[in-house]
Amino acid sequence: MKSAVPFHAAAFAFALFLNACEKSTPPQASETKPVPEAAPAPEKPAEVAKVADAPETPKEPDFAPPVHLNGFGSDEPPIRTDEPARGVIKVDLKDVKRMTAAHWEQFDCTNLTLKRWGRYEVRVTYTLRHATLGSQFRFGQQAMKKLLVASSQPKRIVYGEVYVEKPGTYPFVLYIAATGAEAGFEVHEIAFAPAPEGPAPEQQEDGTLVLEAKSATTWSENMRYEPKPEKNCLGFWTSEDDLAEWTFNVTKPGRYKVTVVHGCGGGNEGSEVAVKLGGQELKFTTQDTGGFQKWKELSIGEIEIAKTGLTRLVIDPVSKAKSAVLDVQKVVLTPAG
Repeated sequence: MKSAVPFHAAAFAFALFLNACEKSTPPQASETKPVPEAAPAPEKPAEVAKVADAPETPKEPDFAPPVHLNGFGSDEPPIRTDEPARGVIKVDLKDVKRMTAAHWEQFDCTNLTLKRWGRYEVRVTYTLRHATLGSQFRFGQQAMKKLLVASSQPKRIVYGEVYVEKPGTYPFVLYIAATGAEAGFEVHEIAFAPAPEGPAPEQQEDGTLVLEAKSATTWSENMRYEPKPEKNCLGFWTSEDDLAEWTFNVTKPGRYKVTVVHGCGGGNEGSEVAVKLGGQELKFTTQDTGGFQKWKELSIGEIEIAKTGLTRLVIDPVSKAKSAVLDVQKVVLTPAG
């Protein structure tokens, strides 16, 4: 008797095929068309692998043999219901070309436009009528693998993160093992979401939390993390709609003093900014610190962290006085009393 969800032999056969025959090369993606930059490109953080303006000619995808999860468990992060939408780049599926080879299918896009540099999380939403398929997402020199399991409802998976060094137009390719019409694979959405460029903050033994700029998720269209040593801050904050968010684990709940280390100059002081955590909100007005990278500590009040576990703090500008709101180097939470 056949099982209800048959093992998809094509994915495994594809892995064996790579070792048994000579490789061919899929058609090369078109060259990138860089767009004008609003600011000079930053120095690349040392820990981030370089993403070139245009990738080398794509190689044949390399899939691991399928691993059946039997419907239990998932390594995918939970989907937030309150996630900001600003700065999330959704690919127009009209720009994605589907091509079929002997043992795989590929989905090519040559005109993904990213207006700011930074780190992005790669997300794909799909449906798959049945089977279990190997897949690979290739962006520049980076290849990320995922196993696709059957789902009649749109299912989102996260392939990983990519770093973009400067604004421009970039190609990418999604490969999946050959499905055949019976598998019913369809792509519903491909998105690039902002991701933090540093590790999540860790609470110190005395309870102090230091939220550095590089650990923030920049839900923004222009504001971004600037990695140069003389900056090391959130800059280009020219829109009050851009916001920064830190996600961290609290092990010592309690009441905390909030200090924002910020810079502002050139007559741009006077913007109103809100700091939010768990339904609480503290507001402050930016001050002239002598320059956007001349830092001043500003104590803005106290907040209560009521319980342990995952916590988020947001800096959300309320109004912009002139051309830019502020630069932020870090936020420090210190136990009160």
